[in-house]
Amino acid sequence: MAQSLSNSFVVRVQENPAVKPLPAWVPPAGYFADVPMLNNPADVRPAIYGASDTMNGPFIIWGGSAILRDYSDLGAQVYYSGGHESSGGESNVQMSLICDFSSLTWSVKNLPLSANISSSFNSAGLAPDSTPYNPHTYLGLQEMPAGWGGGAKGTLVSFFWAGSSYPNRINLLDVSKEINGYSQLPTSQPANSEPTRISFSSNGRASGGTYPITVMDESRQGWWAATNGPVDYTLFINRQGQITQFPALGGNTQDAALVLCKSLNLLVMINGGYANSSAPRRLYIRDLSTGTVTSSTTAGRIPNLGIGYDGSTVPNYHRAGSMGLQWVDELGCVVGLDESTSPPSVVKLSPPLNSPATSPWTWSTISLKHWVDGNPNGQSQLQSVRNSVWSKFRWVPSLRAFVYGTGKDRKPQVIRIA
Repeated sequence: MAQSLSNSFVVRVQENPAVKPLPAWVPPAGYFADVPMLNNPADVRPAIYGASDTMNGPFIIWGGSAILRDYSDLGAQVYYSGGHESSGGESNVQMSLICDFSSLTWSVKNLPLSANISSSFNSAGLAPDSTPYNPHTYLGLQEMPAGWGGGAKGTLVSFFWAGSSYPNRINLLDVSKEINGYSQLPTSQPANSEPTRISFSSNGRASGGTYPITVMDESRQGWWAATNGPVDYTLFINRQGQITQFPALGGNTQDAALVLCKSLNLLVMINGGYANSSAPRRLYIRDLSTGTVTSSTTAGRIPNLGIGYDGSTVPNYHRAGSMGLQWVDELGCVVGLDESTSPPSVVKLSPPLNSPATSPWTWSTISLKHWVDGNPNGQSQLQSVRNSVWSKFRWVPSLRAFVYGTGKDRKPQVIRIA
């Protein structure tokens, strides 16, 4: 029987707030520019971390960001990612890196009192000071607004521990805290055989190392979660930590992306994998009003094709998950950054006018120019980032534009497509 959230959760539909004027540094539609930050991430390196490349970590260590709208009038983009230490004696860099769009300054929050070496974390993923290990974050960073019980400036939600043996958990970072500010969302998965654990498997395994694929659901006040690989369930986790299991949405969820089309009331898994004429890329779609699951194909040039794992020298492997794909209601489409082109290109996936749950969606490339008039000395091309975009490419509602950062010595770029 198809499952639906309609009987379990009250859908809260909020009216759009009054449209505020955009900051003067946001470009016109069809253009990109630098965000005119007054400092760089390199300028705010914490004294407890001596490595010169520390501040590149949040950008290049397989991670992402989330937009916290409560942080300031225009909100902030919070980057958080770590791990991949070369030895047990190397520090795990624990911090959130914050790009405040109101003050146009970078800052660091959520530091431990002193650096914790990676070998000091226990089997639960906690350092001696009880702060959690900072992992690769991929598509696992989301917002918990103050209205949901987050901190006054918002709370960053970090799902699971990618590439580790630590048990799955959801860490919360209160970004108003200079020091610490970490807590854990207490979770319960009552339908699973081990209800005290977070599991995507019917046998109750709560394996660590789950690579998160997540999306925020504002109407239902929670987040949808999937993972990279074969699973039995897609999970809905509400803001209190109650977990509801649904049959897994998706085919090949390796390198897949998950988007929530709010105005269509559809949850869509965009699958990754090999692309050819006999096996086109597919979408797996759950109608959240009825629970009905359908699938569809896509048309147009498949973005972010690279070399796969089959020995082929021809790019034929679609890495949907690494493009930072997200549905934007104001634009009526899914948007992401394709780094398989040089320079990168902004792509969109548009639903059909009729029957979006079953008819083909279409990929296309958005034409953009550098905003020379307003940003004459800025970066003249869209920037790439090492080890892919993941969730660093984000829609910022207050700017009606996308922003992403790529390194400790570069300004973020702001992209306005409509």
